Amino acid sequence: MSSLAATYELTSYPNWQDHYDITIYQMGWRLGGKTATGRGPKERIQEHGIHIAQGWYENAFRLIQDAYKECEESNLMPDSPFKSWRDAFEEESTTLLTHFDKETGKWIKKNIIFPSNDYVPGQGGPLPFSAIIEKAIKLVVEILFDKNPNSPGLLAHAEKQQIQSIHQHSLWTRIENLIGVRHIEQTVQHEAEHYFNHLVALIQHMVGEKDAQKRSNAQNIITELLKDIGDWFSKLVQGLEAIDQHFYWIVVFAEFGITNIKGILLDVFDPAKGELDYNKINHLDYREWLSQHGASQQLLESAIVRFLYVGTFHNLTGPKHQGALAAGVGLHFLTLSMGYKGAFVWKFKAGTADTMITPIYLVLKDRGVKFKFFHKVKQVHYSESGEIEEISMAEQVSLKKSSYTPTYKFKGIEVWPGEPLYDQIEDDQAKKLQANYIDLEMAWTSWKDANELTLHKGQDFDYAILGIPIDVLGGKQGICKEIIAKNRKWNAMYNHVKSIPTMSMQLWLKPGLKELGMNLKEWGFPEGSRPNLVTYASPQYSWIDMSQVMPYENWDGDKPGLLVYYTGSFLDPEVVPAFDDVQYPEQQKERVMRISEQWLRDNMGWFFKQATTGEYPEGIDFDIIFDFSETATTDFAKLRTQYFRANVNPTDRYTLSLPGTNKYRLKADETGFENLVITGDWIDFGVNVGYYEGAIIAGLKAGQCVRAKLDLGVSTEIFDGVKLG
Repeated sequence: MSSLAATYELTSYPNWQDHYDITIYQMGWRLGGKTATGRGPKERIQEHGIHIAQGWYENAFRLIQDAYKECEESNLMPDSPFKSWRDAFEEESTTLLTHFDKETGKWIKKNIIFPSNDYVPGQGGPLPFSAIIEKAIKLVVEILFDKNPNSPGLLAHAEKQQIQSIHQHSLWTRIENLIGVRHIEQTVQHEAEHYFNHLVALIQHMVGEKDAQKRSNAQNIITELLKDIGDWFSKLVQGLEAIDQHFYWIVVFAEFGITNIKGILLDVFDPAKGELDYNKINHLDYREWLSQHGASQQLLESAIVRFLYVGTFHNLTGPKHQGALAAGVGLHFLTLSMGYKGAFVWKFKAGTADTMITPIYLVLKDRGVKFKFFHKVKQVHYSESGEIEEISMAEQVSLKKSSYTPTYKFKGIEVWPGEPLYDQIEDDQAKKLQANYIDLEMAWTSWKDANELTLHKGQDFDYAILGIPIDVLGGKQGICKEIIAKNRKWNAMYNHVKSIPTMSMQLWLKPGLKELGMNLKEWGFPEGSRPNLVTYASPQYSWIDMSQVMPYENWDGDKPGLLVYYTGSFLDPEVVPAFDDVQYPEQQKERVMRISEQWLRDNMGWFFKQATTGEYPEGIDFDIIFDFSETATTDFAKLRTQYFRANVNPTDRYTLSLPGTNKYRLKADETGFENLVITGDWIDFGVNVGYYEGAIIAGLKAGQCVRAKLDLGVSTEIFDGVKLG
């Protein structure tokens, strides 16, 4: 995705062909990397994991919108049901949090409905910091001072507090003098609301103030005000003799908001420079940082904090595998998410690649970009000249024609196969690939490449953009092992920026949600919405209803009623074998299937009450699984017909942002070689968390680096993090 974004940026300027020619070398038969999808039995869509778009993916939406527009103008997708980008997405503003209560030994749930808004993602730029923080504070106020008579708020059940009048509080005069108004006149339900109203006004003033000393004065007052808010909140919570589920969530959400707002204003905002610097706290773990700002143990163990760890696959990292996430990265990610536009989540109508990669590929091809599939990088050779002089490559297979057509049309969409289109490969090789179940994307393989070649600087390339994940770079067979051995910064990056394997499971189930016993109203979901959550029982802790893609699969006659995707992280075995152990990937996939079988028996009955058995009252009856083989006789045999992935391959692993490691990441143009640019979610691109919006940011920066080296201008604005204004 990152390399495609770089190419898109490079080709988005008039007369770009006058300055350079572009070739993309792609291992295997498809584009997209971790966002690649393929088709399986009954044209089912097979993903690397769960992929959705969030309403704050500003760069991704802008690129996707532009690609769809160009496809329409150039008639590149004449039969597609997706005439515009809006046709290709389904909005979802509801999500579910689940928390295991140790005292009762039961899971408790809380549905969250994110208010939709009139903003359009990808248009107008991201919301500024002041607007995001104001939005967050208003959400905290809504939680604390709920005016709904049918939903008792926290204050209604708390002891009356002795809150000073707005006219008596010692801070009010100082605030009024600083801001230039007597006080903020707003109707309030409770006197304590004035704290939050003044906090919003102070933040807006501090952000907009040009004088460093006045910004510092404002921050000092904010510090005192936040302390008062914290003290008031502590008294408020202590005033409750018992907290049931309803009040548990109110307390957790409110404390979460207050603690993060406090921390970001005190630690991240730099009044001297008038800037936000999330790197200042990246040496800390996010939970450790929350603790420094007074977070309770209840908050630290809550689902909303766990959400950040499991949502970024950081839950098994750190001491005792209890999770470790760089505080600045986690907080930056969280702040950005509050700036969502339209809906919080936008789901792809078809596969990730069908919806997102296809229009980008068609546009790039139409613009004149060349694609060489089945080309695998073997070594980017070190050179003392300060430039990369040679790149060793392998042609994995021999094609019948000079080029490869990677997609085929299904229901009007150019879709990507789950295996190579063998009829385009030389017959003998195609037969061997199929007979031996060879996966040309896999590092563990016995396949012998068809040919080797070397790219030479000045003859085959002038500049190279390396967009291959970090795990491929080093080690005995690393494609940059020569550079890593001789360059201190590359060595530090490779040895500090870590990754983790992820697992995924896709289940096509015969009945729908109602037949399974999941009543949307009882779960707090509006009718017509699709359940999703990220914080359930490990290891398949994330699951999402993706039934909206089934119309773009092949279900003539008998068809499933529900499609659910699951994902989670897992740990490598103690010893990861060398690449000549070709059984390893299948062994790990089998491991994931066995783990998933037991997980389904132990956990899914809480959601699907009508799909349990007497022997496994907490799990699911495997008879509800759609049997693709039509001959399976055992539970596990039925499960095997579904789609599983154990993402152990070096190109498929999730890049982590562990505490203290971000400083080792190199920027796109910091390779030490004049003609080598790097890109991917593993470089220093800003937020530095693994998600395809980040990969796109890195790609845009890489493209602009090449333009700069050629003394060519750029016009695409890159949104790489929260900005004050």
